[in-house]
Amino acid sequence: MKKRTLLSFLALTLTVPLLFACKKTDHTSNPLITEVPTPTVTMQATQSKEFITDYLLTIDSMTGYDISELLYGLFLEDINYAVDGGLYTEMVKNRSFEYGSMAKGENLHGWSADQDLEYRVTDGSLDHSYLNQNNTHYLSIRNTTESELSIKNSGFLDGMTIEEGANYEFSGYFRSKEGISSLQILLIDESGNLYASASIPEITKEFRKYEVTLTALASAPSSFGVSLYVVFGKGQMDADMLSLFPQDTYKGRKNGLRKDLSLALEELSPAFLRFPGGCVVEGETLENSYNWKNSIGNGIPFEINGSVTYGDVATRPLSENLWGDQNSSSNHPYYMTYGLGFYEYFLLCEDLGSEPVPIVNAGLSCLIQGARKVGTPADALPIDSEEFYQYIQDALDLVEFCKGDETTTWGAIRIAMGHKEPFPLNYIGIGNEQWGTIYFERYEQFVKAFEKAALEKPELYKDIQLIVANGPVASDTYAWKKIKLYGTEYAGLVDEHYYMAPSWFLSNTKRYDSYDRNSVPVFLGEYAAKSNNLEAALAEAAFMTGIERNGDIVKLASYAPLFGNSISYQWTPDLIWFKSGVVWKSVNYYVQQLFSTNVAKQVIPSTLTGNQSKLTNESFYQVCGIDENQDIILKLVNTSDKSIDITIRIPELKETKAFVTTLSSESLTDMNTVVNPKLIAPVDASIIASEEFIYQMPKYCVAILRIPTK
Repeated sequence: MKKRTLLSFLALTLTVPLLFACKKTDHTSNPLITEVPTPTVTMQATQSKEFITDYLLTIDSMTGYDISELLYGLFLEDINYAVDGGLYTEMVKNRSFEYGSMAKGENLHGWSADQDLEYRVTDGSLDHSYLNQNNTHYLSIRNTTESELSIKNSGFLDGMTIEEGANYEFSGYFRSKEGISSLQILLIDESGNLYASASIPEITKEFRKYEVTLTALASAPSSFGVSLYVVFGKGQMDADMLSLFPQDTYKGRKNGLRKDLSLALEELSPAFLRFPGGCVVEGETLENSYNWKNSIGNGIPFEINGSVTYGDVATRPLSENLWGDQNSSSNHPYYMTYGLGFYEYFLLCEDLGSEPVPIVNAGLSCLIQGARKVGTPADALPIDSEEFYQYIQDALDLVEFCKGDETTTWGAIRIAMGHKEPFPLNYIGIGNEQWGTIYFERYEQFVKAFEKAALEKPELYKDIQLIVANGPVASDTYAWKKIKLYGTEYAGLVDEHYYMAPSWFLSNTKRYDSYDRNSVPVFLGEYAAKSNNLEAALAEAAFMTGIERNGDIVKLASYAPLFGNSISYQWTPDLIWFKSGVVWKSVNYYVQQLFSTNVAKQVIPSTLTGNQSKLTNESFYQVCGIDENQDIILKLVNTSDKSIDITIRIPELKETKAFVTTLSSESLTDMNTVVNPKLIAPVDASIIASEEFIYQMPKYCVAILRIPTK
């Protein structure tokens, strides 16, 4: 694996705060703590008469140390119906009739039909009458009446939202060996109002894909109960992959992503995107773990209307989602269509300008949820088995899919799917939140395989760095102990996760100050302060000043989870909330946005002095940086219930207009909701900055000051 060159900071020092009492932390159990601190901020108390404000913040130098260019990113997992029924814009639930025992009605879940219509789901694997081997079930229909009869689908969760004048692309595979008199596609609400219609011409005897465009005559929120109707005249027909997409997807891509949710991601300017999990990667058992090859149809050729394709959504086998209840027959079953698969994931990274950070299964199911399902030690493959080696091969093949040319098996499939140029790929995570001998002995087999591949095919593998899991809890040091034992070549990054109370984040803003700069960098893959209210967001912001101050050792950091569907969800808090046709952003989202859109290239040294006569506890946090344009960026967090005055000194700064963005509210319990989505939102303003000026900061506030120096 690629060797890392870390910056040396031996010339820097950190003065321990005198004013603010901090509980001494016992670091003896953490093998990564050293006696070489990272030195960026000096804090001290004073009774000096030099200033009468609450704080004095002095910029000590305009040069500092570089921090990661990938520091702030996103983590996308299909939890809380984030993908199917959310980001992925397919409007039809159970479009391929592959739902099973987790769903009420199983293969026919989501569909209903007129009483006189004869219909059933046929398993085409019995006689090879299926669309393809990955999509074996289809709907068989017979109308023996002289009337037009229909089947209908009302979509995911709270239903379909329709916008006047918008175009919707319907597609379906149909065949009729006996003939059918007519076939229409309609959008109708529960009151019988027609919103759009189109006709499909004569159906052939073999499966053929038919596509029509529906233009909405009026708007309808999901509460109107709009459904897709497929209306048949007299005759017989088979149908599969009945699909409806809005034409206006993100970046206009077919089989695309929901535009409003994608724009919310774009507005975060994420430097990287981790996918697909999370526990989804592991599965309760290996059978329902995420499989990246399934997400591109296993690369099988598939003929559509005379042309051979690869990776088409019709070839992607349905999978149960770990976050669904596999033991019940649900009105809202949780399946993965893989419509947003790894190909679409890499396209999304490309569209967002984000570095992809894919995670693959380590041949081991979830050690928490999996253990509940099958017993300790969960679902694990023997490391000397062919089945386990296939997991390693799948990870190697993922690199080939991204970076290989037309002479490689998986590179050729990527090209056939429409992306001739390679996708960038530098990191791959092996497993998620796992620990113990059962995990590390498998991880080490991946390391050996990638080292061998790097020697044999350096053009593909020499730059790939593997990410090792460190368990699910903030205090876990499993991976760090391995690194201390085997050295820094053990991993490219260590993936730390923690979901803690706001108080924990406030008391751990210096968590990374003493991490060993000569050790493996950190990937903070999942974190959140357990609420979507202002108190949690402020705590996260305070903690993020510590992340940025240590942006030389913390290379990547991402809040989790990303999406929450308000109709049905399994986890809170979440960064972005939505339902059909509606999206609102949490105050935590705006904290992430303020930090990620005001990224420093370097952290610069500063001294923070508190006026002891006014303040008695630590409630103000800050980090100072400078970007490539030589703008000074001050990130300030006031967690107290009082406004504060800060004297800011920047030696030799000429008077200039500074730009200020604040995020604040009256109460720590305030939060954004669907009723009041912008109760707490950023407010822009400007002030005059000079060599010494006073900034008055509101209570309960995050503030970004951007000060031009040119």
